[in-house]
Amino acid sequence: MSHPTFPWPWRGPENRKLALVVLLWLAALQLWAFVSVRALPIGRPSPWSEEATRRAPAFARFDSGWYNSIVEKGYPPPPAAGAQSEHAFFPLYPMTARAIHLATGLDSFRAAVVVSWTALLLAVPLLAAEARERFGEGTDRGALPFLLLYPVAFFLAAVYTESLFLLLALLAFRASRRNELAPALLFGLLLGLTRAPAVAVGPGLAVAWWLAGAAGARRAAGAALLLVAPLAGVLAWVFGIGLLQGEPMLFFRSMSAWRASAGNPFAGAVAFVLEPVRMLRTGWFREHPGAVAPFVHFGLFALLGAFQLRMRRWADAAWTAGVLGLAVATGTADGVPRYTLTVYPGHFAAAALCETRPRLKALWLGTSLALLLLNSAFFVSWHFVS
Repeated sequence: MSHPTFPWPWRGPENRKLALVVLLWLAALQLWAFVSVRALPIGRPSPWSEEATRRAPAFARFDSGWYNSIVEKGYPPPPAAGAQSEHAFFPLYPMTARAIHLATGLDSFRAAVVVSWTALLLAVPLLAAEARERFGEGTDRGALPFLLLYPVAFFLAAVYTESLFLLLALLAFRASRRNELAPALLFGLLLGLTRAPAVAVGPGLAVAWWLAGAAGARRAAGAALLLVAPLAGVLAWVFGIGLLQGEPMLFFRSMSAWRASAGNPFAGAVAFVLEPVRMLRTGWFREHPGAVAPFVHFGLFALLGAFQLRMRRWADAAWTAGVLGLAVATGTADGVPRYTLTVYPGHFAAAALCETRPRLKALWLGTSLALLLLNSAFFVSWHFVS
């Protein structure tokens, strides 16, 4: 069975146009960040040192500092009891940037930006190629606005894992649908070494492989292996870093310094339900209206997941359900906007839902753009955005 040529950004006029769109989007974000920091009265002082703040790119904030520390110095010895540490951050993204930093002498923040931007440039033509395979010629750009205008899409340009995760997910599903088991397993494992929510991708990969129709026992074996491949990557880091550092539960101790329920999965579902109740009772939503965003994103993707089921997109629905279920299991909606950003079948579902509804599409994308501008302005001004 022959497959289309791999969609490199520089190969073919259409892919070059897509690469140009990405570059223009990145430039527009940088310009908006510049305006936001200098003209909007929402700035907060940086919690970083003066030197780190001076070197940091516009979209290097909060967790970017931990990634930058790993790029500069690698992973340190275990921290004191109750202290946060780099060990909670998975290695593929920062260690790739560290390799660039050490090989070229490029500033550590810039090396991380290179990884993010390169991954995004590689991911977008893959996204367009998948859209053509799903919906036919002429649809390759239909889902792109729903991705690039998503309310937290600026994380794709940031010193965060989002772009790399998106690229690896696209590669893993591409290989699964082509009955290429070894590459699919490799990309699934690498997803697990990028961040913990990769475990939610396993069910989708397994269903995609099963529906691709591999013959005989290979079909069941491949599905079973792909189901656990991202989990294997996650567990390799979760326990591997502890074994390397001489403290098997180091990862969990580091995670619990941020949030107790993250280190105690049995308390997760209860904490997830009680979190919005507590925020309502204490007036937290009233004082911090942005805190409602993760719950809105959760509800939005629950609706998109139902639409995926209606369209019989079983692999897509499995991934969406996995992401939402993981939020419940870990006890918090924090991070749901970022994690749903890279669930690219959700953007396909949104595009399909709006395809014959121009007013809904205009409302959807217009609202999304306004929220993107708002969220990115707050983020670069040192307001936490999940």
